Amino acid sequence: MRFGTRTELGRKWSAKGTKLIGEQHIGYDYGYLSVALNPLTGEMKVLILPNMRAESFQVFIDEFGQGLDKPTKLITDGATAHRSGKLRIAEKVELEILPAYSPQLNPVERFFEELRKELKNLVFTVYEEIEKAVIEIVKPYLKAAEVVKKLTCFGWLLN
Repeated sequence: MRFGTRTELGRKWSAKGTKLIGEQHIGYDYGYLSVALNPLTGEMKVLILPNMRAESFQVFIDEFGQGLDKPTKLITDGATAHRSGKLRIAEKVELEILPAYSPQLNPVERFFEELRKELKNLVFTVYEEIEKAVIEIVKPYLKAAEVVKKLTCFGWLLN
C-alpha cells in the first residue's frame, strides 16, 4: 500500500447547502507498506519500504521467509516488482501472482482499505509524520488477530 504526503480526500457529512472547506497538501514523498497476513489465523508481517522496486520487494521476501517451518504461499498482485526475474525466492516461500485487476482475490487489500479509511482527510507535510501515523494505525492490528481474521478471511478461503 502506498502512503505519502499527498492528502487523500474522503467524503464528509455536512448540512445541506453547507460548503465544506478543509486543508489539503499536495506532496510527493511516498513510502510503501508491505504486509503478509494469514487470513485464517490473523498473523501478520509488516515492513515499510522506500519504494516498489524489485530490490525492496526482495528485502520483504527475505524477511517473510525467515523462521518459516513449512512451505508457505505468498500471494501478490501483478506489480512489476512482484514479477521481477531478479527475485531470489526463499526455499520455503512459494510466490503466487494473482490475475490482473482482481483485488477481490487478495485478502490484504481488505486490510489496506481499513488503513486508508483512517488516513483520509489527514494532512501530512513531512514524510516522517505520515510514516509515524501509519505505524500507529497498524500497531493495534498486530495485537488483534481476531480483527484481522474478520476483515480478511473471505468465505471462499474456508472452502
